[in-house]
Amino acid sequence: MKNFKKHKNKVAILVVILIILCVIILFIDRYIPVGNSFPNLPRVEQTVTTTEDYLADFDYAYEVLKETYPYFEVNKIKSGVDWLANRDKYRAEIAKSKSASNFYRRMNLILGDLHNGHTNIVQEQYGIDNYIIYKRNSPKASWRADIARQYENPKARARYMINNDTIEKYLALENKKTAEGNSKNISVGDIKEDIAYIKVSVMGQDYEVDEDKKIVLPYLEKIKDYKALVIDIRGNGGGNTNYYEKFLYPYIASKPYSVKEYDFIKSDRNKKLIKQMYMKKLSEDDIKSFGFPERTNEIIRDFNFYTWYGQEVKPNNDSIRFKGKIYLLVNRGVYSAAEAMASFSKESGFATLIGERTGGDGIGFDPMQVLLPNTGYVMKYSYDLGTTESGSVNELEQTTPDIVCNPDTSGELIDQPCIQEVLRLEE
Repeated sequence: MKNFKKHKNKVAILVVILIILCVIILFIDRYIPVGNSFPNLPRVEQTVTTTEDYLADFDYAYEVLKETYPYFEVNKIKSGVDWLANRDKYRAEIAKSKSASNFYRRMNLILGDLHNGHTNIVQEQYGIDNYIIYKRNSPKASWRADIARQYENPKARARYMINNDTIEKYLALENKKTAEGNSKNISVGDIKEDIAYIKVSVMGQDYEVDEDKKIVLPYLEKIKDYKALVIDIRGNGGGNTNYYEKFLYPYIASKPYSVKEYDFIKSDRNKKLIKQMYMKKLSEDDIKSFGFPERTNEIIRDFNFYTWYGQEVKPNNDSIRFKGKIYLLVNRGVYSAAEAMASFSKESGFATLIGERTGGDGIGFDPMQVLLPNTGYVMKYSYDLGTTESGSVNELEQTTPDIVCNPDTSGELIDQPCIQEVLRLEE
């Protein structure tokens, strides 16, 4: 009997250990990025493509967009284009393709009719960027990791020259740039004795932030008692929202700032995304509860799933807790992650926006990417429709500045209209 009890105890301990190991593995797969860990990817030669391949890939792309693309109605409102109704015209254009590169150009012209900066065929020289960013920064079980896996398909690897050698060269060049430092992404300087200025050209990726910190943090310490700070993101086309959420703003903020945002998608095509983004079925009762304008309600009735979330910025331990006025300079070139920064800044009251209406499509998650199975090209496209808490559709209405001003960036900084407006306000 004693031996039997000992055996049962050993079995119970082993079961507990196995359960703990399974939980750890699941946690790692879902929450821990894989880092610079890449599978063996030998070189693959491109195959010959034909007119039938081009037409089949267009048909595939068309059906994917028809099912999932969020902005067909927005595009009708903004540009008057009924993209789905043009299928025959677009197909006839694709049939004229004489080569894969010619197909690429025709597809991008066709996708250009959607008037969305996130929707295009990925250029061949940027495929490896997308692959490495998503492979390195995504946990194995996440929907974003599935984007990287598409680039591991043999046809995609051939199209985008993704193999052991090119990955090694990419990482070596990245390490060289990091070692050299000298960030060209951010610049700082005083406009006047008590008015500070920070220019952010790109919303840098997480691995690029360390170089920007070397420039920004000493400057912030210097200007913490200034009466005004100007942050200039004119022409900033986006990048990574962590740049302002986790880096720049927490070093400046004097208190917590938060906003509520909504995301809507049409299809359950990507069930993993629905689960991991905590999306729910959208009902008419939900729509009524949002309190959105009727135009927004009419648009989102075409969607089937939604989620909402709070975006928050808190001062970190090293924040200068800036007490002066903060101005954010914007123009129509502000897009994607930079648009998210502009929308957050206005909606939360973090900064006063000066300039012109922005470019939009900043609220939401990463664009989706889908492999076109015959040519090996990857189509990137917006997958969700984002709104502010009040129901402003970001891609349709963008972000209107608090103070409309000519956003011209030519000439000396001190003479630019937006800077002159800041100086007038701070007289």
